[in-house]
Amino acid sequence: MHCSDIMKEAVVTVRLPTTLKRRIEARATRERRSLSAQVVWELERALAAEPVKGARPALGMFPEGPLPTERDFAEVRTLLWGKLARRHG
Repeated sequence: MHCSDIMKEAVVTVRLPTTLKRRIEARATRERRSLSAQVVWELERALAAEPVKGARPALGMFPEGPLPTERDFAEVRTLLWGKLARRHG
């Protein structure tokens, strides 16, 4: 699930070193995300390796491996759109 698909209901204020904030802002720009969405993305990614209590694999499709990331889906979309463009171009 993409972080934009989740209703956000908590607000957290965090003090960061300026250099870290700039790095996150730069990555957010590259990834075409807001700063807030990028922070959520980075936190989700950092915590993804930890099992979530009571969580089950996504529809049982990936029971023994990691779930695809947003980047994985973006790569596939890029490949598919490229093939479609060549087919209709």
